[in-house]
Amino acid sequence: MNLKLKHMKFKKITSILAESYNGNSMSVFDIDDTLVVTSAKIKVYDPLSGDEFSLTPAQYNDYERKPQHKLDFTEFDDGDILLKGRPIEWVVKILVNTMKKQKAVGIITARGDKQIILDFLNKHGININPAFVFAIGDPKSKYTGDNAQKKQQAFEDLIAMGFKDFKFFDDNLENLKYAKDLEKKYSDVKVITKHIQSKWIPKFEDEQ
Repeated sequence: MNLKLKHMKFKKITSILAESYNGNSMSVFDIDDTLVVTSAKIKVYDPLSGDEFSLTPAQYNDYERKPQHKLDFTEFDDGDILLKGRPIEWVVKILVNTMKKQKAVGIITARGDKQIILDFLNKHGININPAFVFAIGDPKSKYTGDNAQKKQQAFEDLIAMGFKDFKFFDDNLENLKYAKDLEKKYSDVKVITKHIQSKWIPKFEDEQ
C-alpha cells in the first residue's frame, strides 16, 4: 500500500473519532511544565571537557546545545518520577472543564512512553482517549526531526482524524510556533496557542 492510500485509509477510519465529540475542536496539552512539574532532569555530558550538568525542562527550553554534548533523558522514562509529580492545578482545571463539556482533549509530549502518561492521568482521575495521546519521543515513533517538528506531525494525525479547531498549551515557544504554522498548510485549520510561562510554574521542591 502506497503512502497516499495508507493515509486515506487512516483518515477514513479515524475521522469518526472527531464526530463522536461535541464539534471538531480539541484542546491539546503538553505534559512537562504544562500539566505537571516533576523532579526529572535532562543530564548533559561534554566529552571534550568532562563537564556534566543537569537541566530542568524550563532550562532546556533556553539551552544552547553544543555539537559534542551528549543528552540523557532517562529520568523522563521513569514512571515513578512522573507519578510523584505535582499537577499544575490551574492548567489541569482547564483540561477537566473541557472534558466536562464533552469536547475532545489530547496530549502531545516529547516523552517516549505513552503508558506512563496514561497512568499519570488516570491517577488524577483523567480518562483521555488513548488514541489522542502522542509520545513523540518513542524510538518506535514514525515522527522525524526535532521535537517541534515531531509535535507538528502528531497534530497532522489529529487533523486526519477530523479535528480542525485547536487550542494548544505548551511551555516551549518553538513547539507553539510549529503548531501555529499548520494554519498556513491547511486552510480550514485554526490553532490558538497558549504559552505556559515559567513564572507561572512552581519549582518542584516548592511543591513538597
